[in-house]
Amino acid sequence: MGARPLIGVSASLHDFGDYGGVGVQRPLYAAGGLPLTLPQLPHAAADAVAALDAIVLAPGRDLEPARYGQEPHPLLAATEPRRDAFELELVARTLDRGLPLLGICRGIQVLNVALGGTLAQDVSLLAPDHPSDPGWTRWKLVEASSLADVAPPPHPRHRIAIDPSSRLAALLGTTEIEVNSFHHQAIERPGEGLAVVARSSDGVAEAVELPGADVLAVQWEVQEEWRIDARFLAVFEWLVAAAARRAEREPAV
Repeated sequence: MGARPLIGVSASLHDFGDYGGVGVQRPLYAAGGLPLTLPQLPHAAADAVAALDAIVLAPGRDLEPARYGQEPHPLLAATEPRRDAFELELVARTLDRGLPLLGICRGIQVLNVALGGTLAQDVSLLAPDHPSDPGWTRWKLVEASSLADVAPPPHPRHRIAIDPSSRLAALLGTTEIEVNSFHHQAIERPGEGLAVVARSSDGVAEAVELPGADVLAVQWEVQEEWRIDARFLAVFEWLVAAAARRAEREPAV
């Protein structure tokens, strides 16, 4: 077996504690990659992209609304502006270099804003009855179960419909599946070039792809879904395989 491709993980330094070092990294390693957590230094983004084979934008806090031309709404939660600056630069460098990219929860929102899209500062502004987890009450229990490596407790969930022609449908082997509902923000206007390839029954965008590129982002916490449904590991296997191909074609420097 050859060397594992290097997957850069842009992770939150707030809220998650030990989970920030294992939640996304564990399925990446299980899929054959070597995850490396990145610094939040915008001037280091180009060097990071040059040294890596793929990028993951991990979950975390809200983006600052000024990044997509809005004033803060009363439902806006805590933000992390230093991470915003780094990740928006990171996305630009990643797309320019053609590295595979996976966005998770906040990650789909960062990708969308980086491409000129906008966000609903709370999903209730788009769909008042959309399942959610105010205050991350249930999420903290799921996070604890993940660290303890035990089955996750009950938590908010909903079903999504997936475009049959999408990469996501091919990876999961289905056009309808149940996912967790921990997000509180969502895509309002899709960014330039992004194709919405999954939606919940209330119309909320749940996944996007960038046609012609190895770019996929989902709204749910896919790093936890693989513990419930083994099919979700295919998302990480796709990223690692794309990273391996990218490394063979143009080795990192």
